[in-house]
Amino acid sequence: MNAKELKYILQEGESYLVEFKERVNKSLARELTAFANASGGRIFLGVNNQGNVKGIKNTNTLRSQIQDIAFNCQPSITVHITSFQNVVIVSVPEGKDKPYQCSDGFFIRMGANSQKMGRDQLVDFLQAEGILRFEEQYHSRFDFAKHYNPERLNAFLRLAGISKELDDEPILENLGVADRLNKKLSMKNAGVLFFAKSIELLCEQATITCGTFEGTDRFQVVNRKDYQEDLITNINLAMHFIRQELRVRYEMTGTPRRKEVYEIPLDAIREAIVNAVSHRDYLQTGSHTTVEIFDDRMEISNPGGLPKGLTEKEFGKKAVRRNQIIASLLQRVDLVENMGTGIHKIRRLLKDAGCPEPEFEFDSFFTIIFKRDTSGIFDSPEEDRSGKSSVKSSVKSSVKSSVKSSVKSSVKTADKIIELMRENLLITIPELAKTLGITTRAIEKQIAKLQKNGQLKRIGPAKGGRWEVVGE
Repeated sequence: MNAKELKYILQEGESYLVEFKERVNKSLARELTAFANASGGRIFLGVNNQGNVKGIKNTNTLRSQIQDIAFNCQPSITVHITSFQNVVIVSVPEGKDKPYQCSDGFFIRMGANSQKMGRDQLVDFLQAEGILRFEEQYHSRFDFAKHYNPERLNAFLRLAGISKELDDEPILENLGVADRLNKKLSMKNAGVLFFAKSIELLCEQATITCGTFEGTDRFQVVNRKDYQEDLITNINLAMHFIRQELRVRYEMTGTPRRKEVYEIPLDAIREAIVNAVSHRDYLQTGSHTTVEIFDDRMEISNPGGLPKGLTEKEFGKKAVRRNQIIASLLQRVDLVENMGTGIHKIRRLLKDAGCPEPEFEFDSFFTIIFKRDTSGIFDSPEEDRSGKSSVKSSVKSSVKSSVKSSVKSSVKTADKIIELMRENLLITIPELAKTLGITTRAIEKQIAKLQKNGQLKRIGPAKGGRWEVVGE
């Protein structure tokens, strides 16, 4: 500190990082906790609110009084005391053990003032600091008899290669998604996202919304789907939607089956969707994870921006997990490596495929942008894999038939069922019906034909088994 710097601070007045106080009194504890709960700051003792120096002596008694006030905060706050001329400067670093509390409550720095946090403000503060995590909270409305889907747990265990040697309740506890409270099993939000029958009424914000737009802006919606199953099923359904909308070309392999090459590598897209699902801020309600496909690009966005503790400079190099339980469960089924390698993998896959580098946007949302190919070497998505009109071209046609009626009338329904089963061997008949927009009865008839023709097998029982595409 020097005379020039002090003069400048006094002229600028109080701010987010600067507080003036004439003397030490009980209110000092409020300022200490407010700075420790925010970004830190300095308290200039011996200066009034107008920035006029009244003076105060830097004595042992004064320093001891300040240290005692800081020590009696919960938890204790470390301060550094210096002086210049007749002004005592108390420097308060940003706290590492937030939140800090004094005898008057919890305070936070808001602009040039220290404000007491009410209950709702404190909850918001804890959430913003990552102290109160959505995935670890117990869902107050979850009813096991009404909402739990044991088939989702069975499917998860098969994907993870875990043998079911225990009852469901201890398995859920061991997975970290449920706890026994007062002799009753309570489900955490993480468990709801994976093992509920539907997230529509319980965690609606976990919906994945996929949409295709005409042109390059958000004006004319051509196709839209909202997926509200469990997280793993939602990822698979989103990938199916994308496969139907992207351009593709074929490479001859010397075998009867041609190799499909998509304009954007599907593995890179899946990595981006998994990243969005595992890192989104589920405390933000009213907004979904989105997949938006335009003529020239595809954007995948999730609410929350970068997790706290991760800067743009460190992005892609350092792993900071907003939802550790969710990431751990996705890792068990090999959807995420849980080591912060996802962005590097996306870049490598795009480079290997000769695609442009992805673009990233960081604000209240995190967005990854994939550039689509406009060279003409890929077939338009308006021509589906067999040359028939796709959902998109059907919507754009003069007939204006809906997606549902288009699928119903298509002779390719059986092929679409096979394609969905290739993507997810654990997919259920109701999920197939919902995705294709037809009745479960129609799905059952198609499956019966496929089994009769030797194209499809059922491995295991109706409940708990899986599909096998013959020849795959």
